[in-house]
Amino acid sequence: MKLCVFGSSGRMGRLVREEAGDSVIACYDVIPPGIKVDVPLPEEVDVVIDFSLPSAWKDLDRLLSGSSTALVTGTTGLGDREMEMLARWAKARAVFASSNMSVGIYVLGKLLSYAGEMLAGEFDLEIVECHHSGKIDSPSGTALTFAEIWENSGGGSRRVFGRSGAAGPRIPGETGIHSLRGGDVAGDHQLHLLGKGERLTLSHSATGRRTFVTGALKAAEFINGKAPGIYTMDDLVRRNGTGE
Repeated sequence: MKLCVFGSSGRMGRLVREEAGDSVIACYDVIPPGIKVDVPLPEEVDVVIDFSLPSAWKDLDRLLSGSSTALVTGTTGLGDREMEMLARWAKARAVFASSNMSVGIYVLGKLLSYAGEMLAGEFDLEIVECHHSGKIDSPSGTALTFAEIWENSGGGSRRVFGRSGAAGPRIPGETGIHSLRGGDVAGDHQLHLLGKGERLTLSHSATGRRTFVTGALKAAEFINGKAPGIYTMDDLVRRNGTGE
């Protein structure tokens, strides 16, 4: 399998290059404004791995244009425009998209889903995420995914980002999301399920970013040669026999 890394000079991009070694045959980053350079994606590339920023996707779009090369993206902070781009790209290629490439995070999401089916309406959810001081987007894409899982399981849909001042009592149906930034934390997520007279805490800690690199490389192996469409951790984990 031959790989291209987009966002190759970033933290995750550098780790992908180190971990994948000679499998990486092309590297790209954002093209500076005012410079018109069109470098086609080498035909022999099987999968493009993207760890960049939403603002860089106009260049990623240029890179993918005219090809059917598969894409693995772990970029977070996506908006409506980026979601439309993913859908468009998936018409021509296999696209694996996940806000977190960790199998442990996937399992944590499943646990939250099961908990929501049993506890939503009786318990409140507060999400706390902690990442390194250099992380740009806040809250993390993973925290937002957990909020969506809770909502789909019957939990409230009103999201509150942090709490300060005399905001009054907690409103039923809220999901609190809180972000901590500092040091070199690879990624911690805590899910606080708070009920009357009891509480349940589910958590996940990544001890290093290579966890996410390993997941991205597994995803690349998984979608290499797959039909066009959107693929997620659900598809990967089921393939490996650890899902439903």
